[in-house]
Amino acid sequence: MALPVGVAASIYLEEFAPKNRLTDVIEVNISNLAAVPSIVYGILGLAIFINMAQFHQSSPLVGGLVLTLMTLPRIIIPARAALKSVPPSIRDAALGVGASRMQTVLHHVLPLAAPGILTGVIIGLGQALGETAPLLLIGMVAFVREYPAAFTSDSGLFGEASTALPVQVFNWTQRADPSFVERASGAIIVLLVFLLIMNALAIFLRRRYERRW
Repeated sequence: MALPVGVAASIYLEEFAPKNRLTDVIEVNISNLAAVPSIVYGILGLAIFINMAQFHQSSPLVGGLVLTLMTLPRIIIPARAALKSVPPSIRDAALGVGASRMQTVLHHVLPLAAPGILTGVIIGLGQALGETAPLLLIGMVAFVREYPAAFTSDSGLFGEASTALPVQVFNWTQRADPSFVERASGAIIVLLVFLLIMNALAIFLRRRYERRW
């Protein structure tokens, strides 16, 4: 959820937004949000998504929205820097042959800025994988014993019985049964493997775009 919103926001701020005091305030706030402690986003999610929107307290949807808010600044800032690094001559050449501003951004600027954008995605993904503080505030501390069901009202994406994998690892390591230690080790390996796969995919795509540049 953070990737399309973050990239769209960075494209608008860098390519289409007028340079005035409002955009200056937005840019300063985005930079400040990148330094806000993650637990503050948990309080924000508790107030907006649970108290106001009346979502289930520990549903994966709320957890995803909270992590989206937390990782947006980490994606927007590198994406804007990558877009700004594209030479203005690329834009002028595309506009000179009759391309619109949207076509210039989508077909020329965005592919050339993709390596920097993917770097921001890796940073945001790495932070979201091991984050627990904001999820604890919205109640994602359930002890999961069975496979979750699909998209139903009582379980799955909109359900109540869910947790974050780092919290689950912590719960398993506190159990007296030695089998839970093995499960915790397996969950840690799953986190590491997932992060390695995503990093490898991002590096592959980044090198592919760099060869085009």
